[in-house]
Amino acid sequence: MNSKDPALVERFIELRAQGWSFARLAAELNVSKPTLINWSRLHQHRIRNLRLIEMEAVAEQLKVSRRHCLESLATDERRLREELANRDLKDIPTTRLLQLVAALRKEANKINYALNLSEPVSTDTPLAAQLPDPTLSWEA
Repeated sequence: MNSKDPALVERFIELRAQGWSFARLAAELNVSKPTLINWSRLHQHRIRNLRLIEMEAVAEQLKVSRRHCLESLATDERRLREELANRDLKDIPTTRLLQLVAALRKEANKINYALNLSEPVSTDTPLAAQLPDPTLSWEA
């Protein structure tokens, strides 16, 4: 296959998005590492977006989606708050229960983030000339 073959570049993008190393890609695709690194730069937005989409699909299969994790953390926090309200606190110090609630909140905040997708802006558009990095980004 020619290194300019669009099917070869597409295969590279798919495998790179799956986390393949340049060494492994070079052996699999029979393309030099410098060429692969250049392709990675040229197609960085597609690779990143595919990685995000694949990670989301894997998380859903494993039932560790952000929604599932947030629901689980919310349930745990609610149970801790109920325990805190209903017990005399002799066995667990109040400060420890409050620390647990704070830790759960912190975890929930880490998980509750937006997917930030991006793509390059064509350098032929007037918008590209106004941007320091001609990239459009949005949250999904």
